[in-house]
Amino acid sequence: MRKPEKIIPIILAAGSSPNLPFPKALALFGRQTALQIAVKNCSFLGESLVVLGANAKRILPAVPKSSQVIINRHWPQGQLSSLLAALRKVKDAAFLIYPVDHALLKQSTVMQLVRAFRSRSAAQEIVMPRHKSTYGHPVIVSAAVRPEFFKAHTAREVIYRHPDRLRILEVNTTSIFDDFNSLESYNRCVHNFRRRVRAAAVSL
Repeated sequence: MRKPEKIIPIILAAGSSPNLPFPKALALFGRQTALQIAVKNCSFLGESLVVLGANAKRILPAVPKSSQVIINRHWPQGQLSSLLAALRKVKDAAFLIYPVDHALLKQSTVMQLVRAFRSRSAAQEIVMPRHKSTYGHPVIVSAAVRPEFFKAHTAREVIYRHPDRLRILEVNTTSIFDDFNSLESYNRCVHNFRRRVRAAAVSL
């Protein structure tokens, strides 16, 4: 087992939401926004980097004060541009890539991934979750891989470049890929969120 690396959470919230009447970061789940949920889920790792772009002025007042905001003025170029904006602030640390629209994620799942990353083998540089046959987020990447993102066309290209350096963590939740891009998918996520809250209340 290697010496534990510092892990910096990067919450990607810079994209536009053309099919929603609000930015994804401000989507409500109960009394919390998707952004608040993401920051809270990563809070045990310390300060999160929150990348904003589209609707930045609207979202900015709602960003938890425990986070550091990065404005990506090149957000129309895609998600990789937002990741690179954050990576310019991340030098000698591992990083966790967390899209803000994965609002059904729980902190326990993030903790599972962190434990898997801390206990990975010497050859493994990336930890990602999988439920049944579907991969998802968040993904944790070693500092050693960071330079590759600056030469890539997509983040996916880097993640899957060398399968032998991946550690796949099997998880028992679809939240790793349950996201929302429209009112229909948002309402579905809200329904699942409420159902989970009710189930938790009954079990108490």
